[in-house]
Amino acid sequence: MIIKTIKNDDSKMESKNMKHKQKLTKGGFKMKPIRFLIVAITMFGMVATASAITAAGTDITNQAIGNYDDANGNAMTQVQSLVVTTTVSQVAGVSQGGNQSQTIQSMTSTLYPVTVTNDGNGSDTFGLAATGAVVPAGGTYNIEIYHDVDGEGDIDAGTDLVVSSTTALAMAGTYDLLIKVTDVDGGAEGDVHTVTLTATAGYTVNGTVTDVITLVTTIQEATINGTTIIETGDETPAPGDAITFISCFDNDGTATAYNPIYRTVMPSNTTLNLSSVSIDGGSNFLTIATAAPYGDYHFRGDTLELFLADLDGAATICIQFDAIADAGLAAGDPIDFPANSPSFTYENLAGDPYTPEYPDETNFPAGGVDVAQTYGVALALLGTEGVDDVFVGDPGDTFEYAFTVTNGGNGSDNFDLSFASTYVTWVFYVDLNDDGILTQNEIDNLAVTETGSLLAAGVGNFIAVGTIPVGTGDTSVDATTFTATSQGGAAEAPPVVATGTDTAGTTCTAPTLTLLKSVTHGGTEYFNGDVNSAAPGVTLTYTIVVTNVGTGEATTVVVSDAIDLVNTAYVLDSMTIDGDGDPTVDDDDDADGAAYTGTDVVWSFPSMAAAAAHTLTFQVTVK
Repeated sequence: MIIKTIKNDDSKMESKNMKHKQKLTKGGFKMKPIRFLIVAITMFGMVATASAITAAGTDITNQAIGNYDDANGNAMTQVQSLVVTTTVSQVAGVSQGGNQSQTIQSMTSTLYPVTVTNDGNGSDTFGLAATGAVVPAGGTYNIEIYHDVDGEGDIDAGTDLVVSSTTALAMAGTYDLLIKVTDVDGGAEGDVHTVTLTATAGYTVNGTVTDVITLVTTIQEATINGTTIIETGDETPAPGDAITFISCFDNDGTATAYNPIYRTVMPSNTTLNLSSVSIDGGSNFLTIATAAPYGDYHFRGDTLELFLADLDGAATICIQFDAIADAGLAAGDPIDFPANSPSFTYENLAGDPYTPEYPDETNFPAGGVDVAQTYGVALALLGTEGVDDVFVGDPGDTFEYAFTVTNGGNGSDNFDLSFASTYVTWVFYVDLNDDGILTQNEIDNLAVTETGSLLAAGVGNFIAVGTIPVGTGDTSVDATTFTATSQGGAAEAPPVVATGTDTAGTTCTAPTLTLLKSVTHGGTEYFNGDVNSAAPGVTLTYTIVVTNVGTGEATTVVVSDAIDLVNTAYVLDSMTIDGDGDPTVDDDDDADGAAYTGTDVVWSFPSMAAAAAHTLTFQVTVK
């Protein structure tokens, strides 16, 4: 009986120890539901408050509590920590919105509305400063910073004053500005005035805090270029013969030429045929019978004067008249225009005069002169050098390079378009609306390989669309040269080489993935080539580090590893991503980024940015 009693007591003690061991295992290895809830609530609170800024002086209080059971599952008395209080300190912050751009006519001004916002967590005052630069250098302009008191976007005299700082702004407070940019001395077509506007926080405990935006003003100018053509029945006009003079003026700018006036003193030794004066866009001349639609037509003494309609950018207007060679002229007597005649005067929208255009003086002696055609061409970027001709992109990306081709010869010409590049392929399209932006209508108008006929000094607008070939290596650099080649010059004997060129640069950003794998057991990590061994029953932890060492983003990334099911057994739910495992990651294909297929472990990522990396692990047991 004594022996039996001792056995019974041992059995009870062993059973109690086993239960206690199971409880320890359950409470120590697996997170209890209430403990998981506390952690989840804490993490949720951190996420919920991370995106908002807290006002300076706010007190943040926190107290920890603990709930637990004894070894037999009996609830113990809750324990509490002391309350911890943290007072939020002030930090500075400021924003002004995004960059802005506008176009203005030469010798005028524009206003940029800017709102300064206090992004800090306490009251602050912000200094304001504006600096500027002109591309190309040479032009001048004026910058003024006004406080837009009523926020209506216009300057109210006596109310909206020039300022160099804001008033004190409360947290999230705003201060409306108007930045006035004035083109002082008449910038040229395409000149770019760049204003750098800086707002600096007065509160500097957390360092100097600024926000910088740029205000880019592009000048639109009316730019008139003229050509005078002389036509006769033969090249030796006799007294009484009619000589036709045609003066055409091209507005090569993007702004309208306002209040244009054409004036000419009659060529020497000629008399105006009053019924021959006509005006049109360059063909099918219509004789002027009345003042409409072009305004007054005056001829006084030997001077012809026409008050013309406003001439839009890229438009052309031509004036034609016949001069009758005076009777009694001797051979060799000259027939030519006096200096500064003809002339074409015009103004901007504000009524400021541009420099008059005087077509090249043309001499036409009675013996006749055969004027040879000259050839020239210029190809130029339609935008800012170093900005609109520098591209960065991934394989398959496309870019738009807007450019102009200008006929630098003295007659009509057509120009072939071509390119030489390292790897980017380019296709040329006509920029139908001359805005430098490719539209579907322009794509539907089909690609071109030549400009088409351009008049002397005529300008054609085009857009080259470049594509980075798929498979281009990361950081590969492309250098492209665009060329316009005169067709007329090539037809001369010998050929006249007339080309215009410009360049663009492209850098490819492509992803490059690397995988580094190791195995850990017995507290030691082994890489490829390391000598290691493990006995049956040992658990092996495999680690895979996948890194995007390229400069481009990788997408649809899948990393997999086949399990040696002959010699090892996969440890269920052992997959982790960046140290995060069970219960966040499990073996099911449930969009958590990891899945066990029965033969392989597979990790999937929608994308990996440049320099991004993930550490992946799983475990097997040696059979």
